[in-house]
Amino acid sequence: MKRKLQALLIVTIFAFLAGLAHAQTAPGFALESDKGGMVFKSSLKGNLIISFFASYCKPCEKDVPLLVDMEKKYGKAKNLQLILITADLNDGEGKAKDKAAGFMKKIGVSHDFLLDVYHVAITKYNPAKSLPSTFLVDQYGNILFQEIGFHEDTMAKLEQAIGMLP
Repeated sequence: MKRKLQALLIVTIFAFLAGLAHAQTAPGFALESDKGGMVFKSSLKGNLIISFFASYCKPCEKDVPLLVDMEKKYGKAKNLQLILITADLNDGEGKAKDKAAGFMKKIGVSHDFLLDVYHVAITKYNPAKSLPSTFLVDQYGNILFQEIGFHEDTMAKLEQAIGMLP
């Protein structure tokens, strides 16, 4: 019986390590914050929900408030932080920061966000630049969940993935 348990433990450990070998590592970034200053992915600690949005994105109007609620629900228990990144551009229609701030006000959300005005970060995470796009990154930098677009079951799937975090 003891040998069977040892063998089962060894198989479980190898299966876990094999899963880690296939995990995708979240790309780094250095982006300006809406509050000023730069934020580096490498300086962010704990588990992260990284979500790209834009002021012109209709599905983001549903997605962003639900993600903020998810951070409130699991932030402390799962050491989870929401990183919102706007894909808005500085252009003839205005500054990215102003567009994103107006969007946040419109949807009734008060949350910091980062500016990806050159689309460097979104291109690394989601080359098609489809919005919204959401990624759950564990404390080791592995992407455990990703969803491109907003679907009826997006939050349920994200919540299930969050539940698997230590």
